[in-house]
This record gives sequence, C-alpha cells and structure tokens, in this order.
Amino acid sequence: MSTFQLDPNNVPMGVPSLGTAQVFTVTNSSVQSTAFGANTTMIRISCSLGHCHFAIGANPTASLTTSPMMPNNFSEIIRVSPGQKIAVIKDAAVTASTFSVTELV
Repeated sequence: MSTFQLDPNNVPMGVPSLGTAQVFTVTNSSVQSTAFGANTTMIRISCSLGHCHFAIGANPTASLTTSPMMPNNFSEIIRVSPGQKIAVIKDAAVTASTFSVTELV
C-alpha cells in the first residue's frame, strides 16, 4: 500500500517501491490508462519526445486547453485515488510523444 509519512508541510517522505507501469504512445486523441490498483495513492508520470497534456479521474479525458501540460523530458509524482485512471493527449504540433505512468507502492 502506498502510504507515506508526511513532513510538516504534508508532503510525502521516503522512497516508495515501483509498482505496475504503463507506457503510451501519445496521439492527437485522448488515451486512457487502465485503472490504478486498489492500494495505489501515488503515481510517477514521465513524458519524453514531446510535451503532452493529462487528466486524472474515474473516466478522464485529456484536453489541450484545460488539462495540465507535462513538459518533455520531465517527471512528476502525483497523488491519486485507487481505481482512478490517467488520460493523455498531444497537440498536432508535437510530432511524437511517449508517456509513462508508474504506480508507487
């Protein structure tokens, strides 16, 4: 289970184990992951080759105009709820993009 001790600012401390990973070739249409595991409360996301946009939720759809952007060659750790999914999309100006999501357990 991905439970972490929190520092005084409520930021998780420690190094979690890597769980299930999913890698996507990002397209011009929103693409969803499979649901995160029952014990997953944090994920690590990474983007390479070109920036993309992402959304997280029960049935998310990523949008070029309203979803957060993930810069190229960048990683981030995000808090999620078990069973949620992540969706990603790239805009037409980006020739290629690969997106990785890893559950932290």
